[in-house]
Amino acid sequence: MKTKWGVLGSGGIARRRTIPEGILAAENAELSIVFDADPAVNKAVAAEFGVKAAASEQEMLDSDCDVVYVATPAHLHCAQVLACAEAGKHVLCEKPLGMDVAEGERMASACREKGVKLGVGLMMRFHAQHQAALQLLRDGKLGTPVLARAQLSCWYPKMEGAWRQDPKQGGGGALIDMATHLYD
Repeated sequence: MKTKWGVLGSGGIARRRTIPEGILAAENAELSIVFDADPAVNKAVAAEFGVKAAASEQEMLDSDCDVVYVATPAHLHCAQVLACAEAGKHVLCEKPLGMDVAEGERMASACREKGVKLGVGLMMRFHAQHQAALQLLRDGKLGTPVLARAQLSCWYPKMEGAWRQDPKQGGGGALIDMATHLYD
């Protein structure tokens, strides 16, 4: 039996990477429903992947999907994850999980109480090279680490409507949005 996925915030990273490279590529998963606040994106993504476009977040939560991938701006995560938990849906939420630690704790607590799983989209830890480095550390082949340096560079000029550039929506700027990939 395949796990049925719903995607909340189906544009952006969900459309470019997670749906085609994650959900559709997995033998044990199927995409069943999507919702995006932008009606044009919602319709286009549903058509592109041949699934239902929910008319609202609630319609997605009322559907038969087993798990919801939350790929919306960070300031929306807490309310959406809490709604998913209340609906009995497992959740994979993009990072950052919330706007602060208290939100993260609320989400984790709600998911525990409802018996659903909550995961955060920190994918770098699953890359083969990172798994190999971790194994070397665990095997004691690198000694005791005392210092680490990491660098991630990307060009992100000011753009109209780019929620990651707004601290009230993005949850902490580059240190929280991109550096999580380095220290995870």
